[in-house]
Amino acid sequence: MTVIRRTAGLMALLLVTPLLAGCNEEEQARPIHLEKGVYRGAADTQLSADQTRALQQRSAGQRF
Repeated sequence: MTVIRRTAGLMALLLVTPLLAGCNEEEQARPIHLEKGVYRGAADTQLSADQTRALQQRSAGQRF
């Protein structure tokens, strides 16, 4: 009975260990307290004139 109990305890420990290890390293450096209305991500890139024109043409077909 003690062998079964030890084996079950060891199996449970092996299954729970990854959960105790936590998140990936890049997720651990993530800020927890965020400022409301402030975006801290990467800055958007500017669209070229061709991209802007293509978006305007696509949106023109969606007007009612």
